[in-house]
Amino acid sequence: MRLFIVRHAESYSNTQGKMISTTDLPLTDKGILQAKAAKISIDRISYPKHFTNAFCSPLLRASQTADIIVNRNIEVIASAYLKEMNLGALEGLTWGERTRNYPHIDIDNSLSSAAFPKGERYEDIKARCNSFIRNCLSVLEENAYVLVVTHGITARVLTNALLDRPISHVNYLNWLDNTAFTEIEFDSKKGIGYLKRLNDRQHLAEHNLGTSDYEKWGLFSKIEYSTL
Repeated sequence: MRLFIVRHAESYSNTQGKMISTTDLPLTDKGILQAKAAKISIDRISYPKHFTNAFCSPLLRASQTADIIVNRNIEVIASAYLKEMNLGALEGLTWGERTRNYPHIDIDNSLSSAAFPKGERYEDIKARCNSFIRNCLSVLEENAYVLVVTHGITARVLTNALLDRPISHVNYLNWLDNTAFTEIEFDSKKGIGYLKRLNDRQHLAEHNLGTSDYEKWGLFSKIEYSTL
C-alpha cells in the first residue's frame, strides 16, 4: 500500500509560540491555504490513483486538514492512536520556558528518550503508533492508497516505526513543516515500509506558505535520515 503521512496545517496553536499537544484549536486562514496546496501537490504525485482510505487525529487541526485533502470523496476515520504526544506539564509553555524549566527534555535531538511530566513517554507514543499500524493499516487491501494526517512528533515516530528503523533513528528525523508530507510504500505482509519521499514541502515554498524560519528551527539534524 502507499501511505502519505501529513502533518496538519497551521492552527492557532502554531501562532502562539507555545508548546501545544492536547489543546484543540482550529486552522488559521493560512492553514486552510496550506491544506489546499498540499492537496494539489499530493494529487499531482499520486495521479491517476486516488485515496482509498484516510485516517486522522481526532483533534480539530488534523481533521480539518484531512477533510480538505480528501475533499469529501471518502470517509476520514479519526483515530486516537494518531493524537500528538501528550506534553503534560509542558503544555502551553513557550519554547524559552521549556528550555529554562525542563532543560533535560530535548524532543529535537533526543526524542527517543523523551518523558514528559504528567504526560507521555516515548514508549507510550511508539506503542500507539504500532497499534495504528497493526489495527488500522495492516488490515487494508494491499493496493490501498492511504492518507494519514497527524502531528509533528507523532509523524516522526510513525515514520520510524513504518520503516522498521532502530529507535535511535527517530532522533535524526527533522520536524515537518505544516502540511509537509512523507510518502511510504508499506508491505503489510512483511510489516516494513520503503521510503519514497521524506518531508516534502515544495508546495509550501512554491506558494510562500511555509513557517517563518523553518530552516533554522525545523532542520536540526546533522545526519541525513534517508541515508541511515
